[in-house]
Amino acid sequence: MDSVNADPKKLYRTIKQFDLINRLFSAGVRLFRRHLLPQMLKDKARVWTLLDFGSGGGDIDRALIRLSRRKGLKLRITALDVDPRVLPWARQLCRNYPEITPVHGSVFEIDEGETWDFVMSNHTLHHFDWDNVIAAVFEALKRARVGILLNDLARSPWGYLGYTIFTGLLLHRSFAFHDGRLSIRRGFTLREFQEILGPLSDRLVFGTAHPSRVWVATGPMLP
Repeated sequence: MDSVNADPKKLYRTIKQFDLINRLFSAGVRLFRRHLLPQMLKDKARVWTLLDFGSGGGDIDRALIRLSRRKGLKLRITALDVDPRVLPWARQLCRNYPEITPVHGSVFEIDEGETWDFVMSNHTLHHFDWDNVIAAVFEALKRARVGILLNDLARSPWGYLGYTIFTGLLLHRSFAFHDGRLSIRRGFTLREFQEILGPLSDRLVFGTAHPSRVWVATGPMLP
């Protein structure tokens, strides 16, 4: 789906199908509840801001806005994605969520001095080579006033098998079957994650989540 020659219809269908996949299997919203939501609940009058880089069609962002609305919280999300083809679809899919602003761009090209309360990503880091993984996490730390939460795929034979069965049976006419399995093969073990980010480890906490996810986060950065 990253190819410039990718069929636009299959690409859009893939984005829609990843909405279902993330609803069922992503740990992003659960981890948000655990790591970021408690900070937000301390100040319900505040307008909180979040950068989600690698946001795709914005399905995780929409879930976070729905959760924030239920909790009586004000959250504004900048949904950043490097693929320009995704932007029109993200705007369409997020049209009923004025709290979300889809933006085309790279996490490495953000204007100097621009910050958010939180920086988050979901299944994005495995798209980078290892040098750029640490660079992306460094950028996240630099841009976050309160904390970061980066959730990604754990490389696991059980995760690979489960995804293969699910997408093979239920998801068709898209790139989800091929690209999702490739992404799992590009994922991390927890030890690899810790080794890659070793130079930043004094500022980070690491963990795993079901199904087959690894994550890195910080605690509060505010005084």
